[in-house]
Amino acid sequence: MGLAAQNVDVLNNPDNVKMLGNILKTNVAACSSIGAPFITQIGRIYMDLLGVYKAVSELISQSVATQGPIATKTPRIRGMRTIKKEVLKLIDTYVARADDLNAVKENMVPPLLDAVLVDYNRNVDLARDAEVLNVMANIVARLGVCI
Repeated sequence: MGLAAQNVDVLNNPDNVKMLGNILKTNVAACSSIGAPFITQIGRIYMDLLGVYKAVSELISQSVATQGPIATKTPRIRGMRTIKKEVLKLIDTYVARADDLNAVKENMVPPLLDAVLVDYNRNVDLARDAEVLNVMANIVARLGVCI
């Protein structure tokens, strides 16, 4: 079984989805408290966060495409949307507290644009989250002329 298939299996387990959501919420709280030094933690998990975001988004889009709008009301999809929102909230929280804005611009923004904006554009309307646009607006406002 390939790595992608294993990830899908993990994300199809409601207990795993709930646990991942709680882990992300814990990271958001830690980042809020720690601030800029959280770079050590986010540096370790950033690409994995984006990978999870993409995987969850793909599963949500597939469910909405096959089941229709009712899919967004199911506990499975709501849990997955929580994961997406917490990933975005963690990134947003870190960027708001970062000291080295050039490092954010160079190291965080390009993969974020690739993962999140491409995904947002590709998704069906019901699977799109307004938080994507909020995070992008906050990043542009924070980085200002750097971006």
